[in-house]
Amino acid sequence: MKMRSSQEIKTALAHTWPVFFARHGSFTPVQVQAIPSLLEGQNALIIAPTASGKTEAVIAPLLERHALGPVHGRDLAAAPELRVLYICPTRALVRDLYERLRLPLEQLGVSAAMKSGDTGPVSVSKPPTLLITTPESTDSLLTRAPRLLASLHAVVLDEIHLFDNGPRGDHIRCLLRRIERVRYFHQQQEGLDPTPLQRIALSATVPDPAGIAERYLVAEVETGGVQKPGFLKKPGFSIDQAGEGRCIQAELVPMHGLDDLVAALALRVGDRRAIRKSLIFCNTRNEVEQTAAYLRAHLPYEAEIFVHYSNLDPAMRRAVEDGFAEASVALCVASSTLELGIDIGSVDDVVLVGPPPSLTSFLQRIGRGGRRTGRTQALCLPRSPLEDLKFRALLDLAQAGQAIESWEAAYHFRPSVLVQQAFSLLKQSPTGGIRLADLRRVTPNGPGCEELDDDALRRILGNLVQLGYLRTGKLGEWRADQALDDLADVHEIYSNIGADPLAITVVDAYSGRTIAQTSRIRLKGDTLLLGGRTLEVVWRDRYRLGARPGRGGYAEEELRFQTAPFATPLEVGQAAAAHLGLRRDQLCLLHSEGGALLFHFWGEIYGAWLAAILEVQFEDDEEPFIVTRRNEFGFFLPMGLTHLPMWDEALARRQLQQLLPRLGPYLETGRFHSLLPPGLANRTEVALCDPTRFERLYRAAEIIIPPPRLRGRLRELL
Repeated sequence: MKMRSSQEIKTALAHTWPVFFARHGSFTPVQVQAIPSLLEGQNALIIAPTASGKTEAVIAPLLERHALGPVHGRDLAAAPELRVLYICPTRALVRDLYERLRLPLEQLGVSAAMKSGDTGPVSVSKPPTLLITTPESTDSLLTRAPRLLASLHAVVLDEIHLFDNGPRGDHIRCLLRRIERVRYFHQQQEGLDPTPLQRIALSATVPDPAGIAERYLVAEVETGGVQKPGFLKKPGFSIDQAGEGRCIQAELVPMHGLDDLVAALALRVGDRRAIRKSLIFCNTRNEVEQTAAYLRAHLPYEAEIFVHYSNLDPAMRRAVEDGFAEASVALCVASSTLELGIDIGSVDDVVLVGPPPSLTSFLQRIGRGGRRTGRTQALCLPRSPLEDLKFRALLDLAQAGQAIESWEAAYHFRPSVLVQQAFSLLKQSPTGGIRLADLRRVTPNGPGCEELDDDALRRILGNLVQLGYLRTGKLGEWRADQALDDLADVHEIYSNIGADPLAITVVDAYSGRTIAQTSRIRLKGDTLLLGGRTLEVVWRDRYRLGARPGRGGYAEEELRFQTAPFATPLEVGQAAAAHLGLRRDQLCLLHSEGGALLFHFWGEIYGAWLAAILEVQFEDDEEPFIVTRRNEFGFFLPMGLTHLPMWDEALARRQLQQLLPRLGPYLETGRFHSLLPPGLANRTEVALCDPTRFERLYRAAEIIIPPPRLRGRLRELL
C-alpha cells in the first residue's frame, strides 16, 4: 500500500534518510510524491523544477530497494554487481553528479563510479553498485562488457527532455532494448524468474509526458521469439509532477555593442542587488570568445573572468567550474554547456546575450541563477527589435507555464540510429557477424517507427554493403568491412551526434584539445587562421591535425568553431505573434515600396516552405515571383495578397522536396543519416518536417492588414 505521510516515507528510507534528508528535516514535494512509487518498483516520469530535489527523490529509494536491504547488502558484499545505471546528457554532468553523490554513498557503503569519454574504464571484476554515465558510454559498455549490465535492476534517464525526439533519445531506446535482452538471458541462465528493468526519467519540463513515458518507461523484450511489452506483463508507470517554478524577474536592456553589456554589468554590480557572480550565456562559441576578450579589456571593476564551452579540454572545463565556484567576484561566459545542473556554486545573476533557440533552452539558462531564493533573476540583452520580440515571446511562454503540447512536432524515430546500432552490434558480436534478427531486436515499435519493417532493415544493411562499411558473410549474415574498421579505430561508432565522423579534426598539438574541423588534409608546416589567431600544423595522423600558435602572416585556410545550426521553432514564433496581440491563425501583410511584407510567425522551416509554395503559385511566363526571406518571422513579396492560395497537397510536397537539402541541418537526423538508403533518408526528412502540422497551419491561415499601432513595430522586425 502506498505511503501517504512523511513519517511513513522516512521509516521506509531506513538507510538513506540520515544521509540524504536528515539535514533538511523534511522532504520536498517531489520527494513526497515520487519516493513511495519508486520503493514499490514502479516506473516513473518525474517532472519538477530545477533544484527541487529530484536526484535524491530517485537515488534514495532505488538504493533502498536494490542495494541496501538485508539480502541485497549481503549479496553485493559477497559478489559486487552493477545495480543502478544513471544516464546523463553530458560528460560534465556525469562528473558533477558523481562528485555530489560520492560522499553520501561512501557513508552508505555503496560503491559508485562514473564513465564517459573523459574517464577510464569500469572494472568488470569489481563493478560499482551505481554507475553514472552517458548514452555513448553505455553503448561502449554493451559492446565491450555486456555482462556488466546483466545484473542491472534500475536505469535513470536524467534531463529526458534533452534526449527525446532526437538522435540521442532514439539511441537510448535501442540501448534499453539491448540491456533488457542481456538481462533476460542472464536471468534465464541463473534460473531466475524474468523481471523487467525499473525505469525512471527526470525533467524540469516536458512537452509530451504521456508520449515520453510510453517511449522510455515501457519495456519491449523478446520472449520466446515474440516481441512483447515487458516480460510477463506490461509494467505500469506514473507521471509525477510536483512543485511550481520560481518567480521570473527579467530585465530587457537593448544591446547595440559589447560596451552596452559592460555598462549593464557595472550597473547591476553597483545597485542594491549587490550582484557578485554572473553567468553570461552566448549562442555560439565564437561569441563566447569575443565576449570574454572584450570583458577582460573593458570591465570597469575587478572580477575573475572564465570561459566555458564544449571544445575546451575536460581538465580546463573542470578548472573553470571549480574556479568560478570558489571566486568571490566573477563572470563566466558560456555556451549551452552550462545550461544543465553542473555545480558552479551560487550564481546571483544570469545574463543572456541574444535569445536562445528554444523555450527549453531559455528555461534551463535562466534557471541557473538565484537557486537559493524564490525568484529567477535574468538580464536579457536583445541586439535588435527581432531579438527583443523573441525574448518577450520566451518570457510569455515561461511565465504562463505553457506545456506547449499543441506546438510540438509529431515524434518520428531516426533510422540513422540503426546504422550506428548495426556497427555497435557487430563489435559486440562474439562471432564478428550480425543477422537481420539482431537489428530487429533493437528496433523500437510503436508510433513513429511504422516504416521500420524487415524489408527496411534489410535495405539499410544492403546500402552499408554498397558503401563499403559492411560485407556479406555466410548466408543471412553481415560482417565489418574496411570503412567500418576505420571508424572503429578512431572510436567513432558509439555516438549519434556530432560532425561527420571521418572529417579531419584540428587539435592542440600538445594537449590534444579539439579546436575545429576541416574537410581538407593539411601538411606539416601549413598555417590556419582561427578567431584571428594563426595556427601552424606540426603533425598529422589519419584523421587529426596537431596545431600550435603560429607567427602570423598568410594562412591557407580560415577555420571556425563548428556550430550546429538551429531554427526558431513554431511555438516561439506563435508566442511572438500572441505578444503582438495576433491570433495563431493570423498573418499580417504590410504594403511596401515595390511589394509587400508578409509576417507569418511560423519559424524558419515552415516560413521557408510557405515562401517556396508562393513562388510557384504566382509565377508566370513573363516574370518570376521571387520571395525574399528576411528572417524567421517574415519575408518580402513582389505584390500583396488577400489570402493564401488554395491548399495543393502535391505542390506542397514537391516544394518541400526541393527545400530538403537546405532544411536538413535543422532536422537533427543523426550523424549517420547519409549512410541510409536514399529513399528511406528522404522519407525520414519529410516526416521530421511534419507535413500534417504544416497543412493545418496553412489551411487555417488568414491574412490581415494590421492595425496602425502594430505597423511600425512590424516594420522594425524585417
